[in-house]
Amino acid sequence: MSEYRFFLLHKILVLSINALVLGALTVAMYMAAQNPDEFTLVFLKVFGSLLLPIIVLGFTAKRKLRRSADSMCGDAA
Repeated sequence: MSEYRFFLLHKILVLSINALVLGALTVAMYMAAQNPDEFTLVFLKVFGSLLLPIIVLGFTAKRKLRRSADSMCGDAA
């Protein structure tokens, strides 16, 4: 994998994860606004349950991207 392609895929991954986090934040705020008396509790439950899979997804995608870049570099040498 060329350095440019790795850089491009990495930036796309970062932007995608950021968009997912913003989406999770929006959903959590919306769900919490439905019940103002328990806003904090609902927000933390919803945001936490949405954020954990996003972080795991980002971690595994970054790891896979790094492995594919390392394997391509190793084959070329």
